[in-house]
Amino acid sequence: MFGYRARIGYISPSVIELNAYDFYRIAPDGIGLIGVACMVAGWKEEAYKEALKQVEACAHELERRSCDFIIHGGSPLVLSQGKGFETKLIQQLETITGVPCTTSIVAALDAFRDLGVSRLAVVDPYPPDLNEKVVSYLKAWGFEASSLVSLGTDFTTSSIVSVGDIYQAAKRAVREADNPDGIYIPCANFPVVDVIEDIETDLGLPVIANMTSQLYVAFKAISMRERIDGYGRLMRLLAA
Repeated sequence: MFGYRARIGYISPSVIELNAYDFYRIAPDGIGLIGVACMVAGWKEEAYKEALKQVEACAHELERRSCDFIIHGGSPLVLSQGKGFETKLIQQLETITGVPCTTSIVAALDAFRDLGVSRLAVVDPYPPDLNEKVVSYLKAWGFEASSLVSLGTDFTTSSIVSVGDIYQAAKRAVREADNPDGIYIPCANFPVVDVIEDIETDLGLPVIANMTSQLYVAFKAISMRERIDGYGRLMRLLAA
């Protein structure tokens, strides 16, 4: 039976591509994904606003699907609106759906706290204006982006970056940072899952990625404490 242990609703920022693939590689048997998309058109302010207008309809659709927890994906949509917006968004989602919810940037912040990290080496595919917002948003919550390395992809090509490029970017970010204690790799459509363990093993720092932080928070909320190996220190915390 599909989702017999739990059904996780997911509001994807754009087309459902790597996020579904990564979900099912990480999630234990019996955990199902119910995905909808708010279809952000790109890394632009107007695109964020238009996509956020679709969130309410997406939430109503997920409310009809018996979800146990709901994730709103896409950090740029939320952090672009500034500190405080995330609280309103989560409250809106929980009011509509009647179940616990998070959004990707909040899941990352929760992961930082549980791992005890605050000085971050950041790797992402984002353009300069969005990276400024990433740095500012983290600072507003008491976290420091000690370095930031962007692969500078187009919005539609972030999913085909090589894992080798991500690995090398992580090495560079750690080298350029001032004594970092964690590596933050956001973006729902960035192929980082395959290289998390290599980065952690070689660089000695925990990796907080988009999908792993979202699933970590979701699984904690539904009391799913099964040990998950192969995807970094954060997922192993579930069984601690």
